[in-house]
Amino acid sequence: MNGLRTAFLAALLFLTTARACPAGPLDRVRQAFVDVSVMSYVPDGEATERFVRYSDYGRANDVLLLQLYTSVHLPDGEVRRLLGLFDAGGFWSDIDYDDRTRGRWQPSLHLTRMYALAKLYADPASAWHGDGRIGGLLHKGLAYWYAKKPSSLNWWHGEIGVPKKLAAILLMIRGELSGPELEQGLRIIERSRFGRTGQNKVWLAGNNLMRGLLTDDEALVAEARDQIAEEIVVTDGEGIQDDWSFHQHGPQIQFGNYGLAYAEGLSFWLRVLDGTPYMFSDAQCAVIEKLMREGICRSIWRGVMDPSFCGRQVFIDSGPGKASSAAVAAENIAALKRPGYRVFRRFAKRILEPENRSDGLRGPRYYGRSDCGIYRTATWYASIRMHSDRTIGFEFTNRENTLANFSADGALLFMQHGREYDNIFAHWDWRMVPGTTAYDDGAPLKCDNSVEARKNRSGHVGGLASGDVLCTTMEIERDGLHALKSAFFFGDLVVALGADIRSSDARIFRITTALDQTHLAGPVTRGGAAETSGGLPWVHHDGRGYVSLDGAPIAVSTEIQEGKWDLIDPFYRDRTQRGPVFKCWFGHDPARTGGYAYAFLPCRDAKRTERFARNPSVRILRNDTGCQAVEYGKTCCVVVHRAGEYRLGGRTITAPEPAIYLLRGGRTEVRSLPPLNGAAD
Repeated sequence: MNGLRTAFLAALLFLTTARACPAGPLDRVRQAFVDVSVMSYVPDGEATERFVRYSDYGRANDVLLLQLYTSVHLPDGEVRRLLGLFDAGGFWSDIDYDDRTRGRWQPSLHLTRMYALAKLYADPASAWHGDGRIGGLLHKGLAYWYAKKPSSLNWWHGEIGVPKKLAAILLMIRGELSGPELEQGLRIIERSRFGRTGQNKVWLAGNNLMRGLLTDDEALVAEARDQIAEEIVVTDGEGIQDDWSFHQHGPQIQFGNYGLAYAEGLSFWLRVLDGTPYMFSDAQCAVIEKLMREGICRSIWRGVMDPSFCGRQVFIDSGPGKASSAAVAAENIAALKRPGYRVFRRFAKRILEPENRSDGLRGPRYYGRSDCGIYRTATWYASIRMHSDRTIGFEFTNRENTLANFSADGALLFMQHGREYDNIFAHWDWRMVPGTTAYDDGAPLKCDNSVEARKNRSGHVGGLASGDVLCTTMEIERDGLHALKSAFFFGDLVVALGADIRSSDARIFRITTALDQTHLAGPVTRGGAAETSGGLPWVHHDGRGYVSLDGAPIAVSTEIQEGKWDLIDPFYRDRTQRGPVFKCWFGHDPARTGGYAYAFLPCRDAKRTERFARNPSVRILRNDTGCQAVEYGKTCCVVVHRAGEYRLGGRTITAPEPAIYLLRGGRTEVRSLPPLNGAAD
């Protein structure tokens, strides 16, 4: 592995140093664009195969997964496959050029393949450099595209996706283009007009920067660069938030979709523009680095992006694929060798070389602008995803993600080895997203994409992160279901409390709180009061334990579940999937007001889980409509829902307003909360 890595780095060094540096600024940018574009971002053939597979061989709906195909040098076998599928008429025989799908629009694969082959053709270090078969294919492929004029129902493909790939292809073979080839290409690229917001604005500006490089238009390059720079800011609109989360399509977390596309795209431009008059300022570079370091990178564990942060794109291989895309961005940032660059090199290495286990990211983060939190240790990871009347929890754009109605209602996901949720989503029970309290009214899962239909009607959502502790709380007020849900994260366990769970809709006949739902991985062990062995009810599976802290029975299922991928992404067209699933939950009576209390014990075997159940080291001090509080060791975490005076063990807290209190070592930290919306008197 070390020898391959050394050869890989030597090849990159050759690309960046062996070529003579052109004299003019625009020439330098153009050469740097080609140099960075033709690079391979992986250290060996195994990683190359992963990138190609995650991208579904260039067919991926997710633009970040799709770009993995163009981030490597295609293996010789894949190049020969593409050459064999290419028709002399200038098209690929396996592409439906009349496809009208909005998301995974098949004609875009034509340009994706041309881009990947142009990399090899233009790279002097490639065995395919200047190959006549590839050269002929590129020119015939351009002619076919210009004549066919494929069009999509989705504006993004026409204004961003197609011009983006086409411009890069033309730049990589610019010296061979005829006048008509360039002229026709420019007419297509000109569809990218400056405008829009967030990452869409960055994409459009980037396309115009490439157009300026193609036409030697220094003014256009400068304007495009400035348009990109306008989005390298912290904002309360779409883009980077002051807590280092990222918003697009309104106030919703977008680490793994638009946020990652933003970081990956900006890191590319940083590398291209470095050392030229067009380079961004140190302060702007620092903003991009901090988004990666304090935001996006923290949502990735053991080479997998947390599904809660993949946005609407929980497609096949989305978790490891999006993590790989983040590695590409980290490699670009590390290449600048700014202060702290080794953090990004280590992060990329951790993903690209899976046997390397340490990425150095530890501790809790709460993203108040996005109503979510992340907790990381050396051995396990957890996240909490919520939404309030200030934020949007999820979306169903392009008929994707149509099962996600409960996915931000306190989703509490855990990862140790990182494979817990690997491609499970077609046969997940989406009424039991881990951590959520959800209802069943006999109707199919609601998938109305209007903001009003998806809104949580309470602002009483918040969190506090300090040291090694994270406290979060959420009031759910949706569709006739009400619940108060708080979670407390410590170094070796998580405690979750629920109170005031009730329904005002007579059609709701079932309410559940899911503790977890993962692939079945080995035996499931149970114990506690229900099994007459004494202690609290507990369950153990896959190196982790679950203990009911109030004695309520834990329901468990290990059945085969079945589902369809086209409900996640319509491209899959009736593709079914089935497999054994471990699922555990509490049931609540819809006719009564209920609650729950449980501990999640990461990195435990069944014996240690049973010992904890017999003698819990955590105390539930209160769990009701006024207050939810736990004590663990010398730390006391309190969520006050209603102002008042609360006696909690040996402490008294007088709370003038709803707030989260963290008490330890004689110190008290407080984070105010908006008032409750619907708690019962």
